[in-house]
Amino acid sequence: MMYKLDFTAQARGDIALHKKSNPTAYSKVEKLLGELREHPRTGTGRPKPLSGNRAGQWSRRITDKHRLVYEIDDDKIVVLVLTAAGHYDD
Repeated sequence: MMYKLDFTAQARGDIALHKKSNPTAYSKVEKLLGELREHPRTGTGRPKPLSGNRAGQWSRRITDKHRLVYEIDDDKIVVLVLTAAGHYDD
């Protein structure tokens, strides 16, 4: 079962910024997105569920500074990518 990826406007902008200014981070994002389609809770980037005001969201490491933050909807088989730059609320 493959998950469908959906993106917020913020996530699209973050990914475009990586593509333009940080090719290494961009290639890591591409790899992580591929994994999200197959298994959003396991894989590289140390996936972990977030807590507090981000409960229900997951995070994976792109670089020391940047995280991919997303929500998983198993009923619709969709992963919503929220952000792809910064570290949570930085």
